[in-house]
Parts: sequence; C-alpha cells; structure tokens
Amino acid sequence: MSGISRRGVLTAGGLVVAGGGVTALVRAGLLPGRERAARAMGMCGDMPAPPQARPGKVQEHLVSASGESVRAVIGWPPGKEPGTQLPVTVLLHGGSGDARTPFDVYAIQNYLADAMGKGTPPFAVASVDRWFQDGVVVDTLIPFLAKQGLRTARVGLLGWSMGGDGVLRLASEHGRSLVAAVVATSPAITDTTARSYARRLAGIPVWAACGSHDSFSGPTKEFLATVRDGGGHPEGGIYSGCHDTAFRRKMLPRQLAFLGSHLT
Repeated sequence: MSGISRRGVLTAGGLVVAGGGVTALVRAGLLPGRERAARAMGMCGDMPAPPQARPGKVQEHLVSASGESVRAVIGWPPGKEPGTQLPVTVLLHGGSGDARTPFDVYAIQNYLADAMGKGTPPFAVASVDRWFQDGVVVDTLIPFLAKQGLRTARVGLLGWSMGGDGVLRLASEHGRSLVAAVVATSPAITDTTARSYARRLAGIPVWAACGSHDSFSGPTKEFLATVRDGGGHPEGGIYSGCHDTAFRRKMLPRQLAFLGSHLT
C-alpha cells in the first residue's frame, strides 16, 4: 500500500478508507458510527461560552403532582420581577437531565438575557422534573405557572433530545389551543414518529434542528420535509454538529428569537 501511511487507513465494519475519504464519508453520514468518528476527528465543534449578559432571577419551587412534589424552575428575563405578567416557554430536558439542566448545563438564563438585550420581546422560561410523567406539564406545571402571574393560555415549547420528542408530542396532541410555537433540538424521534407529529402541527410555528453527525439527523430531515409537504414553513435545519450540549447551545440564540416573536 505504497504512498499511504498506517494513519491514512481506517477500517470500519469491513470498510477501508484512505486519507481524506474518511472525512468525506463522515460528513456524508455514510460511515458506521459516524458520530463517534466525528467526535474522534474533532468535527463536533467546541463548547460555546454563555453570553456575558446579566441574567434575571432564577427561582425553584416545589409543586404538587398527583400527591407528590416535583421541582419546577422559572427563569425570569432581566428587569422583570417574579409575578410580572409575561408569556412563558416550557423547557423539557433530555433523558439524563432534570429541571435544573436548562439552567445549569445550557445556561438558558444567560441566553435569554442576551436575546432580550438584542430586541427579543421578553418572556419567561420554566422547566420541571419528570416532565414525561402523565399530566406533569399540562395538569401541574402550567396551572402553577399561571398562579405565578405568567400568561399560559398558549405557551412556547422547547426541548432537547428526549425532550425534543416530548415537545413535538405535546404540540401534536394539544395543537394551537395550547401551543404558540414549538422548538425541537436534536429530537430523539424516528422516521415514523417524525411523520406522525408533523402531520398534526397545522398552524403551529415550528423550529427544528439537528447536528449533521447526529444519528437523529435523518428523522429530523423527515420531520421538516413532512411539515413542508403539509403546507407549513418550518425554520431550522441540519447544521454541523453532534448530539451534544455544544450544538444545542449554538442553536439557542436563533431559537429564543423565534420563540419571542411568536409568543407576543
């Protein structure tokens, strides 16, 4: 194998690729285990630092749900005191997260403050533990948010990974009567669920995105295509990145601006 170094050869599931062909196949999504390969090759991108904008107050509460207490967290935009009447977006964490994850891992409060500083109309964000249990979002969290002065007749939804599946499911079940806009990042969906959700979102503004090296990029493309086929105009798309926090942080500025424009 003259002219090709040992480092220039990659074997993956019986496939042998030399030199720059590896990068081409990873980018095209044709290599088995492409996200692992992309990460090993440094193609997932660096973790962006949160904006330096000073965030508003973040408050934790215990809320009763079916006889148990669950933790809810509300992030207020800067300059707005708790109790201010504002629209709200409900945040659904991923499979290994909890109500603190949007704030402690994604720094949503900093991105929210930055968005407000750039002209996005103000709104609050809220998350809850165990959102995937029946009734926790619709029957427990949303009525609680209304008692805090937030406007909950129609809410925004934003979810990551398993939470991305969750927001699409909630939006498809409750429609425009509850949901003002829905944002799904790296949604953990299949082609089948993608088509099922998309066909039931008529009239709801949609923003969905996935990393190009993420195994859920194919179903996300299918979801966006099905929304378009139904006459919708979804925003977002497939961008360079993986199934990780770095990718989801990069999406937040566009997503928060989108939510703010529809919540008002």
